[in-house]
Order: sequence, then structure tokens, then C-alpha cells
Amino acid sequence: MTRFALHCLHGEQREAAWRCIAALTPEDLLHREPFQAPQFTNATLIKSNAFEIECPAEVLQFDLDVWPAERVWASLREAAGERPLIAVPLRGKVLALGTIEDIRDAFGDNIKGPIERTPVAPEDFRHEDGAIVSLMRQALVRSVAERVGLDTDGTKTLWRSLAFRQVRHGSASYSVREAAGVFLKRIGRVQHLILMPSLKVFDWTGVEPPREINDAIKLEILGYQHNKPFNKAVNGWRETLFRKDRLSVFEFPSGCASGFKFRVRRSPIFGSIGLPSNGRPLKVSETVQRLIKHRGMQLDEPSLLFSNKAGTAPVRDTLPIRGILNNRPYDYPLTSRGLASSLRIGVVCPAAEAQELHTYLQFVNDSLTPSDTERDYLLDYPGFQTAYGLPVRLLGPDSPGWMTCPEPSTHEPVQGSRDAARLINRSIERLHASHAPDVVLIYIPDRWQPFRRYRTKFEGFDLHNFVKAFCAQRGIATQFLNEDTLADDHQCRVWWWLSLALYVKGMRTPWLLDNLADDTAFVGLGFSIDPNAPRGDHVVLGCSHIYSARGEGLQYRLSKIENPVIRRGNSFMSADDARRVGETIRQLFFDARMKLPERVVLHKRTPFVKQEREGLRDGLRGVASIDMLEIQIDRALRYVASVQKPDGTPDEDRFPIRRGTVMKLDDYSALLWVHGATTALNPRLKYFQGTAYAFGSGLIKMR
Repeated sequence: MTRFALHCLHGEQREAAWRCIAALTPEDLLHREPFQAPQFTNATLIKSNAFEIECPAEVLQFDLDVWPAERVWASLREAAGERPLIAVPLRGKVLALGTIEDIRDAFGDNIKGPIERTPVAPEDFRHEDGAIVSLMRQALVRSVAERVGLDTDGTKTLWRSLAFRQVRHGSASYSVREAAGVFLKRIGRVQHLILMPSLKVFDWTGVEPPREINDAIKLEILGYQHNKPFNKAVNGWRETLFRKDRLSVFEFPSGCASGFKFRVRRSPIFGSIGLPSNGRPLKVSETVQRLIKHRGMQLDEPSLLFSNKAGTAPVRDTLPIRGILNNRPYDYPLTSRGLASSLRIGVVCPAAEAQELHTYLQFVNDSLTPSDTERDYLLDYPGFQTAYGLPVRLLGPDSPGWMTCPEPSTHEPVQGSRDAARLINRSIERLHASHAPDVVLIYIPDRWQPFRRYRTKFEGFDLHNFVKAFCAQRGIATQFLNEDTLADDHQCRVWWWLSLALYVKGMRTPWLLDNLADDTAFVGLGFSIDPNAPRGDHVVLGCSHIYSARGEGLQYRLSKIENPVIRRGNSFMSADDARRVGETIRQLFFDARMKLPERVVLHKRTPFVKQEREGLRDGLRGVASIDMLEIQIDRALRYVASVQKPDGTPDEDRFPIRRGTVMKLDDYSALLWVHGATTALNPRLKYFQGTAYAFGSGLIKMR
């Protein structure tokens, strides 16, 4: 109606209409609202691998007479050569750290105009992959390596010269060295140096092996690195890199009177975590108190709804597996009344592995015990039927429920990948037509590894994604199973994961979240960019599962972005595109619930720019509350949990930071620990103005 009115009205009437519209949409709705959290008594401390750092407040800046036609970054690196000089492009200029003499020597007559010093603003450090951060990190890594005597790639990694272990992988021997990744990250309003302990692997010629070998060796040595070895590694690098006094100064170029200086504090930053209830005060020394930079709290686990064993009433528990074992899945009444009396599993598998897979799948109803390292948090797996109260129908080879997938016609990766995908899809169609399983289990042997994915200059292909997309269009639920899963040492964990996946993908509901408003919609937004498509057709928006407040998916929607805005390689919506998305969300909720939502919570992995906030607000007109959250997974920042010793002082904890711990960094960002998320929706930020979602496990940052 707004668009119709503006189209039909002219002159003063149109101006009057605009004034009315402006009065109905106050500008303050577009401003970001800060996170708000109460303060509780300090119950525990968490120690990070982040160290406060002061980077140079200025850099050298100059222009080029002739800029490279392509590969600008690489061309600047090649021009700098082996000199103690780093140069990066930004906003039509070259920014550099080094000496003016080296700049003139490297770029010569191509320098246009003067070489000047220019200040660096705090906002320039906000983008961790930006030019300023890249410039500073390279200079820091090189100066640290030179002063301490370490090897480096000159950009982001330091490692010790001597190997600490020799390992064999396959038929080859490899040398492993202790390494540390270096990151510059803005936490709150302060710049920090992040040290991420790692490993560097070399073959006998001193060359790094392929990524799959590299990753396998690192995983074998580090495994799921727990608090104690991680903390020991961080402390080892602290002793190596930093002086005994509080402040370490690194200069680039080294020994140059006009060099650029980095000042790093030796002690890492701490966070103080409070408990809303039953929190025992923690004694903190004055020395440690000065290192506490952020405060947060541990939220209670949300109650989950299950069914009692008679299928007559709901019961509550906070742990999903315990709730399943002690009770029954939420939708058990469907099973007990014969409305959904079994779960039919179909299998697609190559002929050579059929017997091996069939033998493995017999464990579906066997009891399994967790390994010693998992007993603290994982319960026994009692078998599928005992756990879920639901029989599983799983037939063997040469039956209608088992489809043998032919072999690809070639071993060449590109054609072989396409063949494998086509043959799998054809097998799924035949299986679904003859057996109509609830879930199709797709087995991928190790020898098909070359067919998993490929990427050429013009095309990328992923077997998993291709088959998933094919099945999603036909409403077929699928579960991939790789051969290496069969040899996993932690089969109890594997079968809990696999059984839950099969149960849920069979359109069954193991549990629901309790005590949430029914008039709230939760929406995840994701963008897919096809760089080879014509402009205007190359960005697709995925409205990833519009959820009701109980975690029930309402609908999945894909749509083309008509006027995308590309910034730093990321896609953003124009105001019109965002308005259409808002209107779609409102309509989908209304179609499902016959009413408009009172509150809509949106999240995505990139910031909500002003055009998106304006458009979404206009499209969601009539919705009383709109929350927009940017969520990032933080892969460098780590924290070590602590426990309280009998004398009241903190000590290193054997366990990771508790799930549900949330820490406020500043008014507009917070960290949330989401180890082992129980569902795609995490409503536990009830103490905050805002809502967060949990993906997988680890640490997420919310803005």
C-alpha cells in the first residue's frame, strides 16, 4: 500500500505521505541496541591466548605512477623482494612498513609524488583479513622471528628450527616442529595478539606434505587437545617470545632508528564468569584482578521436553541423551499408538563394500560403552530400539531395501565425480521407488576419495552437496557414511550421532525446547555466490529454515537477490531485496500459524548494513520486535577454564569452558560457548537483550 500510495500521489500530497511514513518508522529503530547483562558474583576465571598489543599508529603511504594490471598484492610483494619492507594496496594507495630508502630502491621511478607518514585509525583494524591487519601482522611476525631466532613463513606462522618428533605416515617419514599461528584481533575496543599453538610438518626434503597428510599427522599428535596441553603450549610460547618484564617491544625493520614499534604485554587477558545461582565467590589476587578485562556469566541449560515411557505425558530434562535414556522421545506417542511403528532405512553402497557395511550396521541395536576419555560426558549407547523405543527396519544386500551402486566409469577426478554423483542419484531414485525408506544411508568408500570434490578454473563440484540438493528437491532424507567412520575408535559416540541423525531425518522429534513464546520466528540468512554467473544472477539468498520458537522448522526458501551489494567479497542485500525477504518471512509465518509473529530474530554471518536494516524493518512492518544478529565462529581465540582449589585460589580445569558461558566484550559484541549444541536453536540468552543460535561446537561471536 505504501508503494501504491507513493505511485499515485504527486506534489504536496506525495510530500505529506512521505512525512507520514517517516513518522511511522522512527530512525532510532535502525540503531544497534547494546547487549545488556546483569553482574553476578565471580565464580570462575577463564584465561585466553590473547595478549594486549599496541601496533604502530602510523604507516608510510605513497602512490604509483603505473599500477599492476592484475595480481596487485603479489606484484607489490615481488617488488619488495627480500628487503625488510612490506607493502599492501588500500584505497588507491600503497601502504608500507619499512624505510623510505628501501621503498625508493624497490619501486624506483614508479613512485608518484611524495612518500608520507599517515595515521592508522582504530577502525582500520576491525577487518581481520583487511590490508592494515595484514600489513601489521607480517611486520610483527618477521620482527619476532628475527629477534627470537625462529623460522617463519613471513606472514602468519612461527616455528622452532629443531624437530621435536619424527613420525611415519604411510611409507614416508616426516619431521614435526612446534609452531604458533599469529593473529591480530580487535576484542572490544583493544587490539590483541592471538597465539594459536600448532605444528609444522615437513618431509625429508624440507617441503610441506599435501594437506590431507599434513592434517592427518597433526590430528594424530594433537587429537582433541585438552586444557592442560594447550595451556602448556601457550605458556611455552610466552616464555620464548616475551621478556620477563611486563612489556615486550618488537621493531620493524629491526635496528632501525625510524622503525615501527609493536608493544606486547606478557600476560594474557582473563575473563570473570559469574553464576546466576549457587555461585561460590572466587578469591582473586590483585595481580590477576588487573588482568580481568571482560565479564560474563554461565547460563542455565534449557529444559527439553520428552515423553514418559507410557507415551501419555511430557517430562523434562536438561541433557538430551540422558532424557532419551530415562524417558522416551517427544513423539513416542506416535510409536506407541502404531501411527509410526518403525523406521525404514534404505542403503546405497558399492558392491565391493556391501558385506563389510552390512556387518557394521548390525551394531544398530547393540550396546556400546564410551571410551575412558569420554566417560565424563557420554552415556552408554543401549541400541537403537532400546534408546528410542522404535524398531528400525534395516535389510541386507540383495533385498529391496539395499541398492548396489555401480562404479564410476573412469578414475579421472572430474568425470569420475560426475559419474559417481549420477550413479548415486539413480540408485537413490530406484531405492525410493521400490522400498520407500524413511532415510537413505549413502556409503562412500575411501577409494572414492578422488570423486568427493574437484575445482577447476571455471567450475567447482562437491559430491555431497550435489546429492543432497538432488534429494532435497524430491523430499528424500539422506545420511552419508564414510568408510573411515567404521574404524573410528569411539564407536559409542559414533552410534549416538548416527542414531540421532537417522531418527531426526526420518521426520521424528527426539525432544523439543520448553518454555518459549509461540509468537516468535527465528530466521537464518545465508548467501551463495556464483562468480561465473552474469551479474544480477550470481547471488542466491538462502532463508535457512524459518523456525518457530519450539524449534519446529516452518519452511526452507531460496530466492535470487536482484540487486546485490558486494563489499570485500561478501554479499549484502539492497533495501528492496531486504524488504522482500522481510515480507516473505512474515507471509510464511502467517501461512503456518494464521497470525503475524510478535518477534522476529534474524541472524547471518555478515553484518547487517543500513540498507538491510531499513529493508527488513519495512518488510516486517507490524512485527513489534526485530532482532538482527551477526554470528561469527572464532577459530583462533581460545580460553582455558579454571576451577577453585580448597584454599579458594583458581587452578587449571580438566574440562573445557562450560556450555552456555557467555562473555560481554563491549556494548555490541559478546562470546558464547556452544559445545555440543543440542539443537539449531539456542534460547538461553534470556538474560540478554537479543538471542543467539548455536552451531556445532566451539566459540561464536555475536554482534
